[in-house]
Amino acid sequence: MREIKINLRRELIKQRKAMTKAEKSDADESIFQQLLPFLDNAGSVFCYASMEIEVDTRRFIDHCLKKGISVALPVSGDKELSFYYIESIDELSKGRYNIDEPPKIRPALADEKTLCVVPALCADGNGFRLGYGKGYYDRFLRNFKGTSITICYKDFKREVPTEPFDMRTTFTVFDK
Repeated sequence: MREIKINLRRELIKQRKAMTKAEKSDADESIFQQLLPFLDNAGSVFCYASMEIEVDTRRFIDHCLKKGISVALPVSGDKELSFYYIESIDELSKGRYNIDEPPKIRPALADEKTLCVVPALCADGNGFRLGYGKGYYDRFLRNFKGTSITICYKDFKREVPTEPFDMRTTFTVFDK
């Protein structure tokens, strides 16, 4: 199974890099609009700072902050994610894996009103996703009590090879 996932990740990353700017922009806008209604019940938002090939989360993060919704972003430890509140996307700096991370100043704790936006290279629409292979979000979601949403491009909707430790998210949002 491990080898299947490794090969699939390679192929998905290659396909993501092949998306045109227009395709990506249209898909990002669609996903952004679909995320907005989830904010109605959110006390805080746990999100990730998107990289170039990922669904854009930076606009969503800025939107939340402007609306006065607390936003926390992850810092990758050896095996776990720790989330820290930010006041601006400008606070981020490169961390582990060359991912933008917040300063470790204001630790965030999730509760049942927390909305967690989860990255995916591909997703099945039933809550299962394939990430980058480190298992960070699977471990985090195991004890998460809030609402979790996988965001993914519709061209990457497919059956996801799963293992017993893979955790399902509450919802999956694809672009239309």
